[in-house]
Amino acid sequence: MANLNRFDFNLLLALDTLLSERSVTRAADRLCVTQPALSGSLQRLRQHFDDPLLLRVGREMELTPKARALIEPVRTALLHINAALETQAIFDPGTSERTFRVAMSDYCVHVYLPKVVRILAARAPQLRLMIENVFGPSFSRLEGGDIDMVITHGDRSLFGREGRDVDLLTADLFTDSFVCVVARDHPIGETMTKDDYLSYPHALAFFGANVRTVEEAEIERRGIVIKELLHVPTFAGLLQMLPGTEMIATVQSKLAEQLADTDKVRVLRPPINLGTLQETLIWHNRSDDDPGHIWLRKVLKEAAAELG
Repeated sequence: MANLNRFDFNLLLALDTLLSERSVTRAADRLCVTQPALSGSLQRLRQHFDDPLLLRVGREMELTPKARALIEPVRTALLHINAALETQAIFDPGTSERTFRVAMSDYCVHVYLPKVVRILAARAPQLRLMIENVFGPSFSRLEGGDIDMVITHGDRSLFGREGRDVDLLTADLFTDSFVCVVARDHPIGETMTKDDYLSYPHALAFFGANVRTVEEAEIERRGIVIKELLHVPTFAGLLQMLPGTEMIATVQSKLAEQLADTDKVRVLRPPINLGTLQETLIWHNRSDDDPGHIWLRKVLKEAAAELG
């Protein structure tokens, strides 16, 4: 406890930012303080830890082994402090101006988010909901406290997260199936065969080198090779690419029902079983007892129930 009494906890935020940015200049800009002021904080941190923490190597600053060892405990300490400061015994959705940040796919934005927004408009009109696209680093951002929740497929191996994320909690939201969509005048008849599926080119949604869609994972599991002609960064965008081409796009049934223009495209049953999409709500266990989180998670589940 003597060390706690002597340590200036205002330095924790400076240390976390310095460890993240590895630059006094960038860290000062991020913290909105002057560079000399942050240099003074770094000097005090060096004295406390008896370690230089950052060393210049060429034009870059590198972390010392001691500094690298501090990254996780310092970040965790700040997150717990922030959670303690934000936690209120009572959460009043009618008056709350709290901001929640949630990562989800454009698919969820189209078929699910409008239901959430309508509930919030009626019950929590001042609450702010910031949505970002779910991608590979989303789970690291969740662990780091940069976002509050992730909504995506329940199989986190699709993001290369096997055996990780032990501090994350989950709740199933809703399911969906898959359909194939082609241009209205596509040579494929009313029934798509497996040969059709393999011989015609495909348009795929692509979210980064370490992220696979449910379709890609199932194709890989079956040892099937398809002709990938086009990658776009959204599921909804696939439907706009098909008219005037012979490409096939595989999308979620609910998305096709909502967005497919039947004057321009046809929706067909896939010739192979591509599995079931299970959209899942994911949050960090440090937020599990937060009254605001609890309330929003109930709203998210209620909106999901409306999808059936």
